[in-house]
Amino acid sequence: MTVEDYYRSVLVPANVAVSAIRRAGLPIDEKRALAAREALLGQAAVLEREVESFAAVRGIALRYSAAHQAPLEPLRTLLYSPKGLGLEKRKDTPTGLASTDDDGLAHYASIAMPRDGDVEMVWKILKIRSLARGAGTYLDAFLRTRRADGCCHPKFNWAVVRTPRISAEDPPVHQIPERADVLVADLIKSCIVPRVAPAPVPGVWNPHKHGACFRWDILGAEAAIRAAMLVHRFTSRRSLAAWEYVRLGKDVHGKTASLLYGVPEGTFKKGSRERDVEGKQTFFAKLFGGTWRAVQMTMWTRARTDLTRAQAEQFSDAIDRGYPELAELYEHDKIFLGKHGYSEDGYGRRRAISLPKGARYLGVANGVSRWADAPHLMGRQTRDELTDGESKGLAHCFHVAANTPTQGMNATDNLWMIALCYHGEYVDLRVPPMWEGRGLEFPEAATWQLHEGEGPGGKSLSAWHTNTVHDSGWGDAAPGHLEPAVKVIWRRCRALPMDWRLEADVPYRIELQVGPDMGHLRPYNEAAAEFGMEPLPEY
Repeated sequence: MTVEDYYRSVLVPANVAVSAIRRAGLPIDEKRALAAREALLGQAAVLEREVESFAAVRGIALRYSAAHQAPLEPLRTLLYSPKGLGLEKRKDTPTGLASTDDDGLAHYASIAMPRDGDVEMVWKILKIRSLARGAGTYLDAFLRTRRADGCCHPKFNWAVVRTPRISAEDPPVHQIPERADVLVADLIKSCIVPRVAPAPVPGVWNPHKHGACFRWDILGAEAAIRAAMLVHRFTSRRSLAAWEYVRLGKDVHGKTASLLYGVPEGTFKKGSRERDVEGKQTFFAKLFGGTWRAVQMTMWTRARTDLTRAQAEQFSDAIDRGYPELAELYEHDKIFLGKHGYSEDGYGRRRAISLPKGARYLGVANGVSRWADAPHLMGRQTRDELTDGESKGLAHCFHVAANTPTQGMNATDNLWMIALCYHGEYVDLRVPPMWEGRGLEFPEAATWQLHEGEGPGGKSLSAWHTNTVHDSGWGDAAPGHLEPAVKVIWRRCRALPMDWRLEADVPYRIELQVGPDMGHLRPYNEAAAEFGMEPLPEY
């Protein structure tokens, strides 16, 4: 695809589709938002009294403000002084004081990732913050920005130059804490309802009688893109392990966990910590050339698993042995950067990457790039021994060179899917070769369009996209319109007409969830079986 084709077929139509999302707005139930706000602040008040009482017994005068904030000095005394909890300082502020932010307290408790031995009082302090943020940052914003049509209309900012991801503000619906605090996030999202005939309570929802909310996600988008890159880099080696697993929809994280622990494949299933945490996080840490340090940091920040250097090196080496082509692909990214000074994605977009002062590309020796300011970067093993600032900066440039094309294609693929749902099939859709025998599913939906375009029987299709977050789309549909809306989404998202991806034969797999509101979603096929709708095909 040329850059001209990208602008004509993707960027301009997607820009129009995103404008349609903003016009449609995010429907908000005002009564639910008020009740949810009261519930969150009520829980926060209870916990505040408990923290204040705990501090008072120890002679510490700590009082939460009306804004649900604790004064820093008394809080620091409670956390770190001998008469308080006596915790060891793990992070400093810029002025050298003990940090009281969430990262500084992560060694002692976490809302998202609890573990045995967490300090109960620290958990309460973090929970108060989460509850207050949920009420103030999101629910207050819903109530403040809700217009006469019953919807919020977020402003979408488009990072066109770097990765074309979009972000939302006023209200910041991209930042709802889905991972940080699931209970708070679900309560916030339960206030996002269908604009037409929402169910009075979730338990009585029937998509034939009530409006419906939906969400679709691309499964493993980054892994699929890197797997496609492998094919274009190593065209003669179609037996690449990572490519084959992602292409066929196999459990790459389960396989990764088996590599880490040296056990037979299939030992760790979905739901196990070894697969969901160790396997998944290590795979993504290594996907863009991460060293043992990246594995160590990722495991801590994403899973609160504190690996020693020896453990992190063991994990990193296991991935290098199990998926050697990932390291080769990363080296190819570095060589491309050295030769051209920029990265380039499958849409032909380029991003200039400035090297640190004094860094120079010296060419290739035995398939490994050589760089003037950091000769120890030449080998994969010694790359872990970075010490000087310029070498760390160069390593960051290497990561950007690998990451930017992936993130850019991820965001653009997603926006192209949304454009096709809005405008219709203005380009020929094709499925990857491995699915050609099945054809393009739901042919009856070929002319249908979301946002009140043509629907079944030539009638208007009352279904709307209301938000997009990186590699997913949110929306709602009127009673009886959920099934055709799902068919449109399924058809347009799986048959993305991108030559580069079709040549690699790495399809996207889409997960669709539906429900009475955004906080109560379940797999579409479960709802289809219950309410007599046509199910989606199995992969």
